[in-house]
Amino acid sequence: MTEAREHFTIKEIHEDAEAASRTIGAFDEIAKTAEEVSKAKYDLYVVTGAGTSLHAGIAASYAFYGLLGLPFIPFHAVELVHTASNVLKGRRSLLIAISQSGESSDTLRAVRKAKEYGAEVLGVTNFPESSLARESRYKLITRAGEEKAVVATKTYVAQLTALYGFCVALAQRMGADVGGLLNEIKNAGDLVRGALKSEEEVKRLAKYVRPFADAYVLGSDVTYPTALEAALKLKEGCLIHSEAFPAPEFRHGPISLVDSSSLILALYPPRKRKEAHQAFHKVIVETHEAGATVIAIAEDGDDAPKECSDFILRVPTITPLFASLVYVVPCQLLTYYVAIAKGLNPDQPRRLTKVVKLG
Repeated sequence: MTEAREHFTIKEIHEDAEAASRTIGAFDEIAKTAEEVSKAKYDLYVVTGAGTSLHAGIAASYAFYGLLGLPFIPFHAVELVHTASNVLKGRRSLLIAISQSGESSDTLRAVRKAKEYGAEVLGVTNFPESSLARESRYKLITRAGEEKAVVATKTYVAQLTALYGFCVALAQRMGADVGGLLNEIKNAGDLVRGALKSEEEVKRLAKYVRPFADAYVLGSDVTYPTALEAALKLKEGCLIHSEAFPAPEFRHGPISLVDSSSLILALYPPRKRKEAHQAFHKVIVETHEAGATVIAIAEDGDDAPKECSDFILRVPTITPLFASLVYVVPCQLLTYYVAIAKGLNPDQPRRLTKVVKLG
């Protein structure tokens, strides 16, 4: 096994908390952007990106629905290019475009197409001098620092932090009482740091995951966006074929494939989302009874996974709308340590490249 500290991937995962803290440390800038957006009174919000950046947008959509009640539609950048006229035409629209480098060609094409139909753009990027930043009326600048590994980790956490902070600031501008939420998101770094405490348990179970060629990543409600991101990480970093589903949807066909050769990564919704938590648990019990190996990720104090899990990874309790900030951390760690167990290079997965800009 290669020594872990040789890789940028694990170094950058360990920088998740710092990336979150630096990003939310510029909350005054985030709040200023929110003030400008609130004055414009958009009637449709569309979020777009590719890969991990899109997953950050999908995660943010739950906060927008929950705090603002705004029409907020996630769209793959490659698909928005073809449907922009139907989605945006005739509306006062804001496109929230996310790209860590600000140079993703798919995302830039979506931005340019949206602007043709009158949409304004809020760019979320790690680089204020990037093409995306130049083409955006508004900007959210993440402060993740340079990310050298191809598999995105700390940049995703920074994107989430910026988007959640923006959502809270926008809700505040619209008159909502967000005092508790504001304090929590300003402490995003500490919450992420708490999730990193799962590392030793992840190291222990990586050898059990190594033989699996396929995995199902199940989420529900606020953990579903993290399921999408975790499935992508397992594909990219570990070369494990993985699919993400909302757990109740998994019953509509895919559960028939589950047997003793199956790996289930189960992202338990926070207990405060009682209905989602109960429905999720029932599905995980079924998969365990079918013989699957189950790795649960659950908040501290949630005893439900003990009934139907082979391993449990814990994350700090957090406001459910911000769940992705902590749930993604053990997924990143699992990707890294399974890649190491398989003798893979976690920094440079085969056939993948990324746009890297130097800050």
